[in-house]
Amino acid sequence: MSLSQLVKEHQTKQATQKRETEHLRKEAIQSVGVFSDAVADTLSGRVSQIFVNQKSLEQEARSLSVQTARYAKQTAQWLALVEQFDSALKELGDVQNWVQVIQRDMEQVTNSLESSHREPA
Repeated sequence: MSLSQLVKEHQTKQATQKRETEHLRKEAIQSVGVFSDAVADTLSGRVSQIFVNQKSLEQEARSLSVQTARYAKQTAQWLALVEQFDSALKELGDVQNWVQVIQRDMEQVTNSLESSHREPA
């Protein structure tokens, strides 16, 4: 084999390897691009879902806050009604006690009058 044939054969192999290397490099770049797109799509989908979940949780939190305020107001109204009812019951108890005292006093007056009315006779 001559030197020129060896050089030519070497150049041919080198050109073939260069084409293969360039082809593999392009495939690797394309694969990385596809992989990056897939990862970005997956992450984007997850981020979108997280954003939707966050908005939903914020809406529920606002709704619960409104309901809690409404229940607190209603509870305060009920408490006021119970206090009024309790006061009315106390007043009724006071009136009943007053009526019993008046009734005893009247019975004593009646008994005294009956006793004094019977004595002179």
